[in-house]
Amino acid sequence: MLFKIYSSIIASIPNKFMQMNYQTILSKLKCFKVVFILLILIVPYKIQAQNNDWKVPEEAQKIENTLEKSDRVLNGGKQIFGQLCSVCHGKAGAGDGITAAALNPKPADLTSVAFQEQSDGTIYYKIREGRPPMPGFKTQLSEQQTWAIVHFIRSLKKEETKNK
Repeated sequence: MLFKIYSSIIASIPNKFMQMNYQTILSKLKCFKVVFILLILIVPYKIQAQNNDWKVPEEAQKIENTLEKSDRVLNGGKQIFGQLCSVCHGKAGAGDGITAAALNPKPADLTSVAFQEQSDGTIYYKIREGRPPMPGFKTQLSEQQTWAIVHFIRSLKKEETKNK
């Protein structure tokens, strides 16, 4: 009995597809494409929104930059940033580097008001410790090099942030 029901269902499947005309198949495919594209666009942003909160220990937030700002320090920070950070954060620090699209959460826009309002200690901690997908650089960079990057990142402020 079950075999007969199963056989009749299987036998009817090709007939249903044969009865569909070309336009019906195309409309179903277009609908599928739209749903698929929406899922691709929406799901990563939902995941990213959940992961944006990067907690930094309070004692790290209070660390002060001990490296005096100078043109030499800024140029050194810029050079290191270009080698290690720009691939994800972009040359101008806007979070639009060549690998940014593939990362989740997305790299921070270092020029944004929200980022620039963070303490030097917070930025220093994030560079040294990292969190997936951002690596920590405490084994690759000295403290002085890290502080140079912090100074360089401060120079990336957007105009509305600079005027505050």
